[in-house]
Amino acid sequence: MSYIYFVQMDIPASLDAELNRIYDTEHVPMLSKVPGVNRVTRYRLEQSNDSRMQKYLAIYEIDAPEVVDSKAWDEGSAFGDWAEKIRPHATSRHHSFFEKIGEFGPGRAATPYIYIVQMDIPAAHEAEMNRVYDAEHAPLLSKVCGKGTRYRLAKSNDSRMQKYMVIYELDSPAVTESKAWAEAGAFGDWVSKIRPHTTSRHHSFFKRV
Repeated sequence: MSYIYFVQMDIPASLDAELNRIYDTEHVPMLSKVPGVNRVTRYRLEQSNDSRMQKYLAIYEIDAPEVVDSKAWDEGSAFGDWAEKIRPHATSRHHSFFEKIGEFGPGRAATPYIYIVQMDIPAAHEAEMNRVYDAEHAPLLSKVCGKGTRYRLAKSNDSRMQKYMVIYELDSPAVTESKAWAEAGAFGDWVSKIRPHTTSRHHSFFKRV
């Protein structure tokens, strides 16, 4: 069992460059040293059908949510200019923990983009949704792009956060406009049995920074 700590925020344009400097030279290097943190990747929003989607996203791959409650995390987070110069100006700060529930595709070296699909599903259709996603939908789409990982929400300070999320790793957003992607997405029971019952479906492209 593993988790991601999904951190989203906006920042005034006047502080954009300073946020990136501090994040890349202080914040991420220090938090990457915390026991239980396995990898940190930062992204900037390219496009989304959610008008409230934040511009910046950091994904921390961690062993468990308790990692973020540790003394080492507190010390790493407080280091340098982050607490004084950036945190007070960050807005729409959302912090969510997701449990990894499935990984598909052969994977590849770090891709420049990710495509994040988020959704909710009524409890009556949840088991069938997971069956179709794991047996058909995610494996086929992941063959097209290279890798897809499914997550289920553990907890969040965002009351709007959807329960289910999948992150596809892409060379380009154009992958999702290809014939192969369309055919994979239309295969099996997804279109007829699951998609009509999904709610709060958000689709977002992020570029690695």
